[in-house]
Amino acid sequence: DRTLQAGPGGLTYTTKPFAADRVLAGPIDATLYATSTRPDTFLEATIEDIDPSGTSTSLTAGGLLGSFRALDAKQTWRAPDGNPILPYHPYTRASVTPVESGRVTRFDIEVFPTFAKVVKGHSLRLTLTTSDTPHLGFAPDQLQNLSGVYQVQRNARAASFVEIPTAPADAFAKTCSICVTAG
Repeated sequence: DRTLQAGPGGLTYTTKPFAADRVLAGPIDATLYATSTRPDTFLEATIEDIDPSGTSTSLTAGGLLGSFRALDAKQTWRAPDGNPILPYHPYTRASVTPVESGRVTRFDIEVFPTFAKVVKGHSLRLTLTTSDTPHLGFAPDQLQNLSGVYQVQRNARAASFVEIPTAPADAFAKTCSICVTAG
């Protein structure tokens, strides 16, 4: 999806081709460590299936307004390694915390749950952007706090990551006639 990757602010990360068919099943978390020059951020994470020819199929996406990054620890689902897999953000006025300019900040983006088969030879790609047009718009006061420079960190002390639950393709019996398979 070249339009998703075009322009300033787009970052892509692609896995090696899968050695065997796999199934993505459930919620996904994209944890980003980033800085901003403004008191807020908007980060959008899109997961795509990439076939060997380079054709992409969008599987799911999610976004986070950085000032709403607070997590409810009791309602956040965690992977076996302890990292969030379904971050729960209260989205209340009381939970709003401005993003401190220049400070490395953690953002846990809830990527909507999905169920998709990724076939052998295909890859997964994470694309990070700073907008979700035309699906999401911001109020004027939000926009003035978003227009700045964001930098995703790429170092051991602030290593961004994605938690994607996968299973072997035969882990789920096909029992519905409307199931969709990517690839």
